[in-house]
Amino acid sequence: MTDHRDPADARLDELFGAWRAEIDEVPIPSLVDPLRAVDVVIEAKKCGRAPAPPDGAGTRPPGDAREETV
Repeated sequence: MTDHRDPADARLDELFGAWRAEIDEVPIPSLVDPLRAVDVVIEAKKCGRAPAPPDGAGTRPPGDAREETV
């Protein structure tokens, strides 16, 4: 089967593929430490600065969230 795509489209696909490969080869460091983030949220809740989710929202795992992040 022959390829009937526009040569410009094929070149663009090649360019984006090469760009993605170049980006993927450089590791990206974590922006947020998950354990530190959980500590901040827990502390904010204790101070009343983080509202609880509405009933039934299902946004919190059961038990201690810190245990599940490890």
